[in-house]
Amino acid sequence: MAGKKVAEQILGIVAQYMKDLSFENVISYAKMEQSEQSPQIDVQLKVNVEKGAEPNRYIVALVTNIQAKVKDPLFIMDLTYVGDFVIEGFPQEMIDPILYVECPRLLFPFARSIIASCVSEGGFPPLYLAPVNFAELYQQQLESKNQTIQ
Repeated sequence: MAGKKVAEQILGIVAQYMKDLSFENVISYAKMEQSEQSPQIDVQLKVNVEKGAEPNRYIVALVTNIQAKVKDPLFIMDLTYVGDFVIEGFPQEMIDPILYVECPRLLFPFARSIIASCVSEGGFPPLYLAPVNFAELYQQQLESKNQTIQ
């Protein structure tokens, strides 16, 4: 019995790079040490996706905005870390979850390392971001999109 040939599923990173990096040291760490309060760190993370120039190519950007403050801002950091992905052989309904969950999950360790290094080079203790549940983030994004439509 001859069966249908199953298409090979491919999820590959063609390239990854920092598209944008900004670190503003507002108040030196020495001044922060004089405060008895621990800094409050606000991390905003979002995923942007666009179709690449070639078929089955997608550009996924992990956009991170971080602000640390006690009373006043200590530092502000923005990082856009991008991956150029090739995705082939998956059913169409799986493409969005791959783009918004799996691709950022693959990029995150590299962005996390850049953030820790940059904050450390900026004169502060390294900032190690906790792991992110991109599936939950994607689900929240879908729910907010559905609420906007209604």
